[in-house]
Amino acid sequence: VIAYLRIAPLGVTAELGSVARTAASAVGALPTRLEGLDTFAGCATAVKQALLSNNGAFVLALVAGAWAAALAAGAFRPRRPTVREILRNFIGGILMGWGGMTALGCTVGTLLSGVMAGAASGWVFGAACVAGIWAALKLRPTRPTLSQ
Repeated sequence: VIAYLRIAPLGVTAELGSVARTAASAVGALPTRLEGLDTFAGCATAVKQALLSNNGAFVLALVAGAWAAALAAGAFRPRRPTVREILRNFIGGILMGWGGMTALGCTVGTLLSGVMAGAASGWVFGAACVAGIWAALKLRPTRPTLSQ
């Protein structure tokens, strides 16, 4: 709510795309125009003078605030991830980023904005998310809990 009251939505996908595009452009690994992506609205990316925009700093501050709250609540318990977890999370992050950029938006924008606008796509996407989460939870191997 506060993010919307500050004039614009968070635009996390656009910010990540802009950071990646700015970094790639700085080392000469990116053309000045990305055909297809530069002609669409949505999570449009741009090469910026600074690595982070005000929006990017705001998103990082939200993450830092959540981390500080978890520390204060005693809910932050770091642990060393397994190689399998690192690989799974890395591949999942790549797929989510690719999906967010090719869909010209992210799950928050599609689901929340779509539902609030009364678009059928928001409701269909929400139902697909619930179905996907349900299927993933059913396929996930069970682990013993601390009480076992």
